[in-house]
Amino acid sequence: MSRSIEALQEATRRRHQTAEKAVAAALREARKANTPITFTRLAAAAGVSTDFIYRHPGLRAQVEALRRVRNSPGGKTHRNADTDAAESTLVRTLSQELVELRRKHHEEVTKLQQALAAAHGELLELRRQLAERPTADCP
Repeated sequence: MSRSIEALQEATRRRHQTAEKAVAAALREARKANTPITFTRLAAAAGVSTDFIYRHPGLRAQVEALRRVRNSPGGKTHRNADTDAAESTLVRTLSQELVELRRKHHEEVTKLQQALAAAHGELLELRRQLAERPTADCP
């Protein structure tokens, strides 16, 4: 391997480590400040792209864990009953829509299976008729 390629690989490795350290520092600051955690805000504070955080499994897991802790019932105190009721109604409405869509899908699949079975039966009947027909010998 040439020296220039080795130098590029080393520079890439150092840049990657520097970015990881910057994200870790931004995470520590976010924990101390008790501010809402978003990938965008964290990336801006660390001077990296959001894609870097999303693609780095260790950092992404830390961000998601911190967000879960902050969004848990004990960690989030500014929720109110109206918000909870609206979310509950939305979930119920979407669940009902899913049930209806599944029912319609099941009916459609059943009709298509019946049509396919009928088509197979017709094809079988036509094959039998063709097999029974005497073939004329061609000279």
